[in-house]
Amino acid sequence: MTRPNKTPMRVIAESQGRIYISVEIERPDEFASPFPGALFPCLIWYHGSRFGAEERSALARALLEGGCRYAVCGGVRCKDWHDAVDSEFVKNHMDDPDEALDEVHVMTTWHENESADDVGFFFVLHTNFDFHDFDRYLVLHVGRGREVEHVDAAVRKYALGEEV
Repeated sequence: MTRPNKTPMRVIAESQGRIYISVEIERPDEFASPFPGALFPCLIWYHGSRFGAEERSALARALLEGGCRYAVCGGVRCKDWHDAVDSEFVKNHMDDPDEALDEVHVMTTWHENESADDVGFFFVLHTNFDFHDFDRYLVLHVGRGREVEHVDAAVRKYALGEEV
């Protein structure tokens, strides 16, 4: 499954009405939400490419505008990604009334020095919150790295209920 002029997406798993998609990007402008009009959690796994603060902010903004409501950040310098998503949310909603904030609220976590398996477990089993019961899940690999297969395999394992 590919999108015109965008990076390819892979279906990691489909189970119980939920779909898990994996996308790899090298630049923020390569990202387009695979779930237009839908809300979703995103596991951002940073493989240590050359993303600076401006690129992190641009990608965080695109994720939030694309429907991301939970950002689980793993891999190299994952706290930087967590902070970028939080900062973009605050920039875009600092003057919103409390009632409006409830509808656009975004959760974020970072998982420094945690294995792909541990982060995959958290992403699949702990990202629903409040009234959000997601049926679309995005694994976003930023940069290229040898852990792509490990992260996707961990998400697949927990999405399909293997060894849970």
